[in-house]
Amino acid sequence: MKFIANRSELLPIAKRCCLVIGRQFTTKETVYVLMEADEKQNLVQFTARGNECVLQARLHCRVEQDGKALLIGSVFQSMLELFGDEATTVETDKSTISVRNAKAGYRFALMDTAKYPVPEPCTPNLLTEAGNFCEIGAKVLFSAAKSNGFNSRALNCVHVMVHDGRWSATSCDGYRLTVVSEDTSRTEPLDLLLSVEAMKIVLNVFHGVKHCKIGVFGSYAVFCGPQIVLYAKLNEQKFTNVQPILDGYCMMHEIEVSGDTLLDALKRVSAGNTNNAKLLLNQIDKHTLRLQFLSGMDSTITGQTELDCTVRTPLPQEGFCYNYTYLREAATLMQGKSIEVQFDKGGALMLRADNELHLLLPLRLPKTEAKPKTGRTRKAA
Repeated sequence: MKFIANRSELLPIAKRCCLVIGRQFTTKETVYVLMEADEKQNLVQFTARGNECVLQARLHCRVEQDGKALLIGSVFQSMLELFGDEATTVETDKSTISVRNAKAGYRFALMDTAKYPVPEPCTPNLLTEAGNFCEIGAKVLFSAAKSNGFNSRALNCVHVMVHDGRWSATSCDGYRLTVVSEDTSRTEPLDLLLSVEAMKIVLNVFHGVKHCKIGVFGSYAVFCGPQIVLYAKLNEQKFTNVQPILDGYCMMHEIEVSGDTLLDALKRVSAGNTNNAKLLLNQIDKHTLRLQFLSGMDSTITGQTELDCTVRTPLPQEGFCYNYTYLREAATLMQGKSIEVQFDKGGALMLRADNELHLLLPLRLPKTEAKPKTGRTRKAA
């Protein structure tokens, strides 16, 4: 095998391959990138496998000899990063593979390509334009559950669905819920459940790619871009039906605020360690809320600020309490928007703006220490 390609075109492919491969490997062969050169088409196909995804990328370049070869993905990327923007030659003989340019070169022992688990070709019957898939997918990742046990696997995922002329992305960890949606011209239904790991790979691989299409083939979601095809395993778990939660939400209190103003106030009020920190919301008047930051260790108030807003429906006197980190993460995603902040009678908070909403469950209000009773002493007769 021998082909010559521009380093500026090879490096992005090597980076995408490493994103798919990741750092946890099921077999020794999956740390490698498979390169298949076709002299007739002047085409090289690169294949990389991970635990959740498979990537196939094609590059048109000068191919002087057909063949196949394996190269460790991380090593391939490191070499190209060290090379200058010059023509890069990849060549094999009977026992070695070399990667070189005009000034430097590397040589490795040749691996057996027959052991590499080549994926079977997947051709979905229907592909649809993904639109702003990357932007929407990135907004729902933060509210998915952590992958720390079997019980959380059903919530450690993102649910992508097309229904009634709209497609949406949803995630939920049992304490918070995020839904982002937009209109679509697609009429056929689509239902995908991807693990958080798979979704992160999809977002990273297609970052900056203008046109992407999505389809389903068997147990894989297929993402197609210019000279790129990514197969992501569908999650076998059943995602929680969150629609009854949204339909049953009954707003009792409402506030209108700018997303930038809310985020600035949340940044300003925090002090010290924010792990397990709480935020207490109290109304001062029709145009002001008091934000009190409570540290996670002993729930001592360590920060306080005021938030300019419009209170449409007054809050209860005791206010509501929330996880500080969760609320700040949601506010970060809603910068530059006018937000409707709604509360139900139990304090479940919903941030709404355009086609995006975040639902956070409240925490218990901090206990206030009762004043010690003063004992009376009877006077002596």
